[in-house]
Amino acid sequence: MKRLYVLALAGLLAAGGTGCAYTAKPDQQAQNRKVHHVVIVWLKQAGDEKLRQQYIEGSAGLAKLPGVLAYDVGTPAAINRGRANAALDESYDVAVSGIYESQQAYEAFLQNPEYLRVAQQVLRPLVDKYKIYDFIE
Repeated sequence: MKRLYVLALAGLLAAGGTGCAYTAKPDQQAQNRKVHHVVIVWLKQAGDEKLRQQYIEGSAGLAKLPGVLAYDVGTPAAINRGRANAALDESYDVAVSGIYESQQAYEAFLQNPEYLRVAQQVLRPLVDKYKIYDFIE
């Protein structure tokens, strides 16, 4: 009986996977959920307050583009946490947080001529490197 149980369990695991791996399945409704876009930026002249302000001001008009629900740009916050935290990274110069109506709205934003102009001509010349994190609500 014990052997039969082991064989049945092995068959279930083989057929259904081990449960340890995660495979994202297409979500038909994901297209209509809000998209959050986070960008962490390191400028070519790290720590330069004038360039940080130039980046922030250069970004301001992007908040008015179609599909944008919120668009915020700022610098690292000096938060007193009371203890050291190895996960905290304050090495960047500017962070961007955008919220879009939907995936379609975000994809349209990325193709908007005004966004492309600002990104290529105003912002990227200031940037050494950046990281992007996008997620759906």
